[in-house]
Amino acid sequence: MRRNPDDSGFLLLETLIAFVIAALALVVLYRAAFDGAAAIAVARREAAALARAESRLASLRAMAPAHRYVHEGRDGNGFVYRETAIRLAAPRGAPLVPVRITVTLSWGNGSAGAGRRGVTLTSVIAVPAG
Repeated sequence: MRRNPDDSGFLLLETLIAFVIAALALVVLYRAAFDGAAAIAVARREAAALARAESRLASLRAMAPAHRYVHEGRDGNGFVYRETAIRLAAPRGAPLVPVRITVTLSWGNGSAGAGRRGVTLTSVIAVPAG
């Protein structure tokens, strides 16, 4: 009389395949979480760059430069800015000054996590005749 083997357990090969599938699923989940965290960090930096650019644009509106104005420098936390204002004469008396603010930031040292982003705002402001 022949006995049937007990089929209630897993074979070694089936167990190894299950571990490989579980490992691949964990790698995919880890990668998705890492990419999401990196995207959130970049979005925060871009929001900070936009806030700084809006602040610089507001100060240029208050200053209302009457000639060609270019200024650039560091704004802290890795931000670099460049402000440009060029005066244009309006036909009916009130000169207009187009103002462009660019705030760029970079981080890292050329590694895989390094990056560069920028924000540019443009506005036209009226300058009192004088």
